[in-house]
Amino acid sequence: MKEKSIILKNILKILSNFLPYGVIESWDDLNPNLYVSVHIYWLKFYGMWFNNYSWKTIKFWIQILYTFIIFWLVCLLPGIGEIYYLLQRRENISHIAEGLYLFLSEMYTYFKIFVFWYNKEKIMNLLNYIHCKEFEPQEPEHKIIIKKTIKMARFVMNAYTLMCVGAVTVAILMPLTENFEILPTNVEYPYINVYTSPAYSIIYLHHVYYKPATCIIDGVMDTILAAFIASTLGQIEILSFNLLNFDMLAERHHKRVYQKYKITSYVFKKMCVKNVLKKCIIHHNAIIRYVSMIEDAFSLASALQFMLSAMVLCLVGVQFLSIENPSSHCMQIMWMAVYLTCMLTEVFILCWFGNELILKSLELQNVAFACPWLGTNLNNKLFIIILMERSKRPLQVTAGKIFTLSLNTYTNLINWSYKAFAVMRNMKNNVVMFEE
Repeated sequence: MKEKSIILKNILKILSNFLPYGVIESWDDLNPNLYVSVHIYWLKFYGMWFNNYSWKTIKFWIQILYTFIIFWLVCLLPGIGEIYYLLQRRENISHIAEGLYLFLSEMYTYFKIFVFWYNKEKIMNLLNYIHCKEFEPQEPEHKIIIKKTIKMARFVMNAYTLMCVGAVTVAILMPLTENFEILPTNVEYPYINVYTSPAYSIIYLHHVYYKPATCIIDGVMDTILAAFIASTLGQIEILSFNLLNFDMLAERHHKRVYQKYKITSYVFKKMCVKNVLKKCIIHHNAIIRYVSMIEDAFSLASALQFMLSAMVLCLVGVQFLSIENPSSHCMQIMWMAVYLTCMLTEVFILCWFGNELILKSLELQNVAFACPWLGTNLNNKLFIIILMERSKRPLQVTAGKIFTLSLNTYTNLINWSYKAFAVMRNMKNNVVMFEE
């Protein structure tokens, strides 16, 4: 029995080198890296994580080469084919809409990667700051809250990525229903007829590889911001718990000190209460700074994502209207419906987490007022008043200092997309009438 357990441990130890942190490892220590370990795993897998090696080492140049090969296969090669396809059909609005919405969404994924690389120092500061002592769980209730938010962040990452991979699976299967007259993505290359053998087979196999890879990278880049906000939500919940139960926490602290040093007095008990409330103020300040760091790191990428999402949504709508004989192109319609769902979900995730951040930060005022402050002295009441005043301004993450991540912004985005779609639909109808 012992030998089997040793073998199993060795197998798990080997597997831990090839799986994201937290899949095999225990969550007992509640390492904050659990929030983003799946994201980091996939970025490393596709060579998109930061190159932390010295340029003098061979590992640095191996990672550079690996990143370039992946980047060529999943970004540059399909990007060149899509641009050439659009240039060849620049006079047909339906063909432009058909190729442009995929091109924009795919290229924007890699623009987010470039912004991510550019903000390397800010991202690393975030990853370090999440380990600060103010965010460490001190009570059993804190551990429950952190574990819940870690599960939420990892679930959102996995669920959204699976949805995107499922969507591109429909696109990959679409040529089967169209008698191999189309490719999963509309591409053309100079001097190559992509619809003849063996070029078609090679390009189709390339699409089978690059489209899921692009979706996984896109899912990572879209949900890593949500993961950082999820960690903030966990800290706000912990702060709320501490405020509502500061008298109980002070009593626990007093008992721990008494068991260790045999110190007890009325004055010391009051000092324990003051210490808990003081820690709440410090914790709140740390959360405010953390949210500011999140916004600084992801503001630019989020702003461009909102604008491009509105454009892509209306282009998909135009493409829907461009399909002739919808009953004979069921797979194509299904692909566009699933793709549209993914685009809406992508923006909704960010807006929902941003909205939760606003609501939970505003709730701190009510929590502070509902705490057992009546039995405390004047100095402790001042601590609570200070926290209430600071909580009047909600914590929020903005996109480029223009859009606030909230459900109101999500509603406005849908409205903007519909208005742009209506304009493009009228343009298309006018072109058809003119041609007739």
